[in-house]
Amino acid sequence: MAITDAWLRATQGKPYKGQPEVTHRDGLGVRVSPKGKVTWVYRVTYLGKAIKMKLGEYPAMKMRDALREREKKAELVILGIDPRTGINPSDKALPSTVDDLIDYWVEHHGKDNVKQWQALEKMFRTDISPYLGQRQAKHLELTDYMPVFQKAKNRVSAKHSANLMSRFKQVLSYAVRHGLLKYNMLAEVKKADVGAPTDTKKSKQTEAGVKALWKAIDDIGVHESNKNFLRLMMIFANRSNELRLARKQDFDLEALVWTVPAENNKIRKKQGGAIRRAIPPLAEEVIRNQFAIYPDLEIMFPPVKVEADRPMAENVPVEFGRKLADAIEAAGFPRTTNHDMRRTARNMWEAMGVPFHVAETMLGHKVHRGVQSHYLDYDYLDEQKEFYSLWAAFIMCENE
Repeated sequence: MAITDAWLRATQGKPYKGQPEVTHRDGLGVRVSPKGKVTWVYRVTYLGKAIKMKLGEYPAMKMRDALREREKKAELVILGIDPRTGINPSDKALPSTVDDLIDYWVEHHGKDNVKQWQALEKMFRTDISPYLGQRQAKHLELTDYMPVFQKAKNRVSAKHSANLMSRFKQVLSYAVRHGLLKYNMLAEVKKADVGAPTDTKKSKQTEAGVKALWKAIDDIGVHESNKNFLRLMMIFANRSNELRLARKQDFDLEALVWTVPAENNKIRKKQGGAIRRAIPPLAEEVIRNQFAIYPDLEIMFPPVKVEADRPMAENVPVEFGRKLADAIEAAGFPRTTNHDMRRTARNMWEAMGVPFHVAETMLGHKVHRGVQSHYLDYDYLDEQKEFYSLWAAFIMCENE
């Protein structure tokens, strides 16, 4: 509503039961207490955040005075000055250099949201900081960035340069969204402009390769616990972290169900809840063997060297998975990483006739979306049990 002098006189100092805050225009309004105390307030967006401030109290501040004060505050915002304090952010210790922006991204976004934030930070410190780290980010032009990407291309590869640009573009976008930069200088740059896009890897095994892969696990020179990790990866086609972080209590050997807690689900921030997988007989045997290796620990796959009751380091499955990949490649089959097992299994399940929703659930993908997700949370455990058993028989060559 448009606030008038008559309304203010009729409201001030009298019992009030209306809306506690009444908007006039352009962010100006009044806050009214139940006893009729009228306070002028101003709402505005500053550095990407909505703020509200008190301008004064009626009748000491008349309407015309409130309008003038609102105009003064609006001018400060246009100039980039905090209307609450009158301080220019450039005079404060806000992130301003390129290194500052990297630090800000790491602390406020990377650590909580990006799985490989440490590797990305190292890449930025190696390829960007030596050349632009102490420069004021708002003063840099595209011509300042391009030679840096060229150096990265010459030092490592065209794919590395393209990845560097793409990842640092995200850092600058984050700075823009938080009001630390006015625009992202790399917004229109494409990977092909600075290097070569990474090829999409689609490695998968043949039927013979699947069976050879299972047998190769027995022969590689790693701890039996790590072999069990790889065996379960082949059976369940799960994400590596789902096993790495698993606790023994997640495996119900009476109901024969493995539950991946929501906090261990990669898509938890997209309303991905717990993942439940049926445990076929072959997996049950592997799980019981693993329980027996570390009977006094709660963690399913602890570090094999120190046997502490904590998950193994994130890079360890990659290391012993690489040994399996080396072995299967040496045997004449396509090189297969831990993640490639998921792709191989999904393709094999399709050939075996596993229904789409069942196969996607087995992978731990979110299959019920939109309105469906509000009403349908069926996890196909009976169907999973049937097809996991068929899959286990296949990789063990029991179907031949």
